Order: sequence, then C-alpha cells, then structure tokens
Amino acid sequence: MWHAESKYNHRSSFVAKWKGCPRLSMVSHNLIQQIASAKRILVLGSSGSGKTTLSIQLARILGLNMIHLDAHFWNPGWVPTSQPDWRAKVATLIEVENWVMDGTYESTLDLRIPAADALVILDRSRWGCLWRIVKRKCTIDDDHRPDAPAGQAIDRAFLSYVWRYPQKTRPFVSQCIRQYGPEKPRIELKCSRDIQEFLHQLTPSAGAV
Repeated sequence: MWHAESKYNHRSSFVAKWKGCPRLSMVSHNLIQQIASAKRILVLGSSGSGKTTLSIQLARILGLNMIHLDAHFWNPGWVPTSQPDWRAKVATLIEVENWVMDGTYESTLDLRIPAADALVILDRSRWGCLWRIVKRKCTIDDDHRPDAPAGQAIDRAFLSYVWRYPQKTRPFVSQCIRQYGPEKPRIELKCSRDIQEFLHQLTPSAGAV
C-alpha cells in the first residue's frame, strides 16, 4: 500500500505548518480547539514518522477509539488484504462513531479524508524515518505489537518507499487533501518538539470541550 504528495494549500485558514520547529504560539487557539473537539482524526505520514505513537497519545488524550490500519490490512505473515476487500473493510471502519486512524494507505484516502473531522500530518525527514524504523525493529516486542502483525520485513521495497516518500507519496497525499477535504482543519508537524508542544496544548483544550 505504498503510493505517491505537493505543498499544502497555505491559503487555507485552517492549516498550520511549523517550519524549522518554531514555537507553538504561531498556531491558532481556534485550530487547537477544532482538533480537540474532532471525533474522527486521520493521522498521515511516512512509515517511521511516528504516526502510531502520536495516534495512541491522541486517542488517550481525547478519549477516542484507536484504529491501526496496518492491523486491519496485513494478515498474519504480512499477507496483504486484496484491494476490493480492503476498500470494503475501510468503508466499515470509517463508520465507527469516533476514532483516531493511524495510517496513510493512499488507495483509500478518497474514503477516509471525507469521513475525518481533522487531519494531522507528520512531515519528518527521510533519515529520521529510516532511523526510527531500524530502532523500532531492534527494540519492540514484535510478537505483541498493537498496530500490526509480527514479522514485518525491512526489505528494499519498503526502504525505497520511505526514501521516495517526499517526492512520490507526499505530493499524492496533498493532492487528495485538496480534492477530498480542502476545508478540513489540519496541522502539519515536522519534528519531535512540534509533536510535544502540540500535545501539550491539546491536553488542556481537550478538557475544555
């Protein structure tokens, strides 16, 4: 499920992008409130960008159901679900009352972006993503992953997808956002400080909604 992204629409009043990890003060309180009140949040980004960790934290803070798409797409032994079955499965998943959905899966963005109330995009460096992938492989309990079956292969095709994500997949994801959800509140996070400051602001906001 690897595919092809461009720059986000900077004219949208609902978009916040943090370049070079500036302070969170540039992100509007209104945007934080919109995300805090969202019932369906889609978390997008390259493999190794930290989607799963962030998604789990968001679901805990906001009291939402956690949906890991990898756990639904990949069968034991990392056997993929067929495309017709996958689209049917995703169509069912998006009907859940509330969720944080972890996974890019470009082929179903046309279903999931319209269903989401807000989008969180992780735009991490390719080297950082590759490092986190290797670190995860070496440190996690592979037999008890909450987000996917055991035995993920770190092969050339997978690493190539991660390396080419900025040129291939990110423009496609941006295109899908423009096409299926240009009005959706969304925020783009580029580094660990972005993520921590975002979660810090989101936590009191969640208690206020």
